[in-house]
Amino acid sequence: MKFIEEGIKLKPYTSKMFSMYFGRKKLAVFDIETTGLMPASYKVVISGILIYPGYGEDARVIQLFANEPDDEKEIIEKTMKILRDVDFIITYNGKHFDIPFMETRAKKHGLRFPDNLYNLDLYLVLNGHSNLRDVLPSLSQKSVERYMGLSQSREDEISGGESVKLYERYMETRSFDLERKILLHNHDDLIQLYKLLPVIASSDFHSAMFKLGFPAGNLNINRITLKGRQLHIMAKQHCDPVDYISFPTMDRPYSIVMDAASGDAEIIIPCEVEAGAMYFDAHMILGDCISKIENYPAVTNGYLIVNNRGRFNPMEINAFLLALLDK
Repeated sequence: MKFIEEGIKLKPYTSKMFSMYFGRKKLAVFDIETTGLMPASYKVVISGILIYPGYGEDARVIQLFANEPDDEKEIIEKTMKILRDVDFIITYNGKHFDIPFMETRAKKHGLRFPDNLYNLDLYLVLNGHSNLRDVLPSLSQKSVERYMGLSQSREDEISGGESVKLYERYMETRSFDLERKILLHNHDDLIQLYKLLPVIASSDFHSAMFKLGFPAGNLNINRITLKGRQLHIMAKQHCDPVDYISFPTMDRPYSIVMDAASGDAEIIIPCEVEAGAMYFDAHMILGDCISKIENYPAVTNGYLIVNNRGRFNPMEINAFLLALLDK
């Protein structure tokens, strides 16, 4: 296996909306190259990781390249070790391809790829929570790059499919030029994906986080639903899972159940209904921390309106959960 590392300077992305969910968190952009689309039959040949520790620090691009047929297990092990040191990853269609592929290949080698790392999949944000799919010819990463005016900053000229064919030729010839082209494709995918972060301004990002989940405290929230007159939040514990139960009381009118074995967590918040609106007393739950959300439109006199005649208020619900789990 070849280990390639490069320090690069990137303009930090700053956004109040992005910082609400990911401020002060260490991120990594993640992208893999494979020998085919089906993980049962094909292998990982490049694991690319761009690590951005935070402001004032340079980013690092790390590429783990399989220059020998049996390098895959080492690549997966090293990837897992590197990702332990980050708080969340950014991918493009990673929830449907990169992560399931890595999980399947890890299992083939008797390994368990981590399932508790939050994945901000920009493709799912744009596909389900923006109108870009109606105005662009496709939502491929390169198509969105052109929309964002980033095409000129990409050096590589090959597609993912071409990368597969070039790797096959590389394993026959060991051509340095082919190796360079394959690595450049992955390298540029990583950098361009980080530069794509401003595209979230073209989406309903709060709605996307409500549907796709977000990290909050030591939990990665997976699903938020209404069941009767209760707000249900399902989540996974991010690290050091514990067993914990909190039953409802007068000053804490909600329940929390956490399971150390599975890492699962559930929060249930009872609501009241009046005139078609469902709401709960956020001030009673948050106490002084209500100041973090009291100026949001759907928060009135300390009460948070969860749903008004069938319409959710995702920004306020998300902000409440961030404040609660931080508290």
